[in-house]
Amino acid sequence: MASAPDFRSIDVDLELDKVDLSEILGAAYREVVTDGLPVVQPTRRDVSAMLAGRADDEVIAELPPVMQPCTLRALAAMAVLAGCPARVFPVLVAAVKAAVRDEFNLLAVVTTTGNVAVAMLVSGPRAAQFGLHPGCNALGPGPRANVTLGRALRFALMNIGGAVPGLLDVACLGWPGKLSFCVAEHAAANPWESFHASRGFAAGETVVTLAAAHGFIEMADAVSTSPEPLLANLGRMMAPARASGSRAGESLVLLTPQHAHICAQAGLSRAAVQARLHAQLGSAEAHVDGASGKAVRDIGGSDDILLFVAGSQGGKSALVPLWSSSRIVAAPVGA
Repeated sequence: MASAPDFRSIDVDLELDKVDLSEILGAAYREVVTDGLPVVQPTRRDVSAMLAGRADDEVIAELPPVMQPCTLRALAAMAVLAGCPARVFPVLVAAVKAAVRDEFNLLAVVTTTGNVAVAMLVSGPRAAQFGLHPGCNALGPGPRANVTLGRALRFALMNIGGAVPGLLDVACLGWPGKLSFCVAEHAAANPWESFHASRGFAAGETVVTLAAAHGFIEMADAVSTSPEPLLANLGRMMAPARASGSRAGESLVLLTPQHAHICAQAGLSRAAVQARLHAQLGSAEAHVDGASGKAVRDIGGSDDILLFVAGSQGGKSALVPLWSSSRIVAAPVGA
């Protein structure tokens, strides 16, 4: 009888494309890794344009897992490498500052064997000025500012923080959301207060919110014309995803305008929709924890169900399950 292979010995090395940025950033950046897609080779002029007069040696964070200081110059080089328009750089700076907050647990997010992406949600009046797209194909393909901004953050996590795929980033499978996951709120189609205002920020601010996402599940309902069947369908989809871990976590729902307006026109506020979904989750079948064999029903509060209006017309919203070892974080976008 043939013996079973030792699973620890059958990994295949990941071949990574590399770019030399040492001329701009110094010897530590002689082998900057990319995401496998073509990149823009930064020049001093490009980096200077991205910085737009900011102090290039300012350290804005120390990024795990290697805790290397993230200077504005290094971050600008990552933005150029990713193909970012210079106008989105303030959003990237705010995202990095948010990412190192303790509750986000960035060290675990970038080194887990789980398949966790850093999702960027941008809301506020300046999102349009940054060129961020909130409508059709808001998560890509197509909108340059969205796709390159999410990509630049990943480059910073890999090359400044040291979370290099196959080395310190040991995700079992990975997924395309790890290449880039950035979306803007559809302010013109949002029937409620802005997402960031619902989280305690001033309505006039522009805010970037980060979430540790491990998937994207479409919820198709082009038939319902009232909230009851619509939210019942959404709740049934959310229950198994919320039960995938033994601890309460947050859930992100990307509501397309059609679904948001069905709820709002029936008189439901954002909080009321959250409460209805939370009630449905509370009545769903409990999750059996694989380690203990015990039933677990720990679903957190209704505020842990995050509703973000984005996308175009059509009955297709989505659940983005969030990793329970991380909590969402947010930061206002500066000048």
